[in-house]
Amino acid sequence: MNYTLTNAEQEIMNILWKRAQWMTISELIDELEKSEIFWKRQTINTFLTRLIKKSLVIQNSRKYIYAYTKEEYESLKAKEFLKEEYSGSLKKFLSALTGHKKLNAEEVSQLMEYLEEHKGNNHD
Repeated sequence: MNYTLTNAEQEIMNILWKRAQWMTISELIDELEKSEIFWKRQTINTFLTRLIKKSLVIQNSRKYIYAYTKEEYESLKAKEFLKEEYSGSLKKFLSALTGHKKLNAEEVSQLMEYLEEHKGNNHD
């Protein structure tokens, strides 16, 4: 699944996340115009169709809502990045992130604390 968003798709998602309720295209137009974005109904419909195909938006008749909260989306996007760029290896990612350099004692302690807090058996 590709969770990358265009700037336009991001604008729509931000509104849906902010409002946290089912919205019509007319309501989306009103919110976009508050940000000085003046898109036609068909343009917004095209972006919503793309977001539905990406499984990020749900449609019910003429109303739309996000399929995932912003936090859930960010987690999915991070997992996708890890899988595509580092073969799903957190170790490879951390190694690249640190520039393959050794961590200092405080960094190791913080990382160990985080890992201990989040240790579990789920592998999704």
